[in-house]
Amino acid sequence: MGKYDHLVHFFDRNKNNWGEFMPAYQAYFRGEDCMDGADFYSPYRCYMKEAFIDRVSNFHSEEEYLSFVGYDMCDPWGSFDAEVHFSIGKDLDHMEEFVITEPTIVRIPAFWWHCPLEFRRVTKPVYFQVICMRGRFSTFDFKEKDGEKPLIYTAIGGPRPCVEDPTKKCTLCGKCWAKRAAAEEAKKAAEGK
Repeated sequence: MGKYDHLVHFFDRNKNNWGEFMPAYQAYFRGEDCMDGADFYSPYRCYMKEAFIDRVSNFHSEEEYLSFVGYDMCDPWGSFDAEVHFSIGKDLDHMEEFVITEPTIVRIPAFWWHCPLEFRRVTKPVYFQVICMRGRFSTFDFKEKDGEKPLIYTAIGGPRPCVEDPTKKCTLCGKCWAKRAAAEEAKKAAEGK
């Protein structure tokens, strides 16, 4: 063991349960959960099919960058064949939608609203990297109720336990989401919707 081991992180092979639109495993760097003192958080993902990622607009207290490139690193332009819809604005009343059809990086200043984010057409895999300038991923968003939109803070990562195994930390594997989605589909089917 070396004296700088604390500065090196070897990626875990994280099982993905979000759906067939992603490969079975992902590499994540979860900031402080992976390396003490990290001021950076970044998942490395591949989207292979259409998917609606974030439906609700949100913001962060630090800058965030979203990078979209073709999955073939030898030709990220020629291998990009997708249409991604993304919205951004200083406030909810001044959002602008962008349609991404070529390799792109989006800078989201601190406290700027962004999303929804939807991969509407994907004919070749898209490499998507989220880069957060904070050691723990968290968002500010809202839950609309009775015409009101109260601001809420959602901390992800850190001490939050896994829903499946409370003795472990949440790794955003999607297993609990997949179970919830399957239960909702079964309920709709039973109700004839």
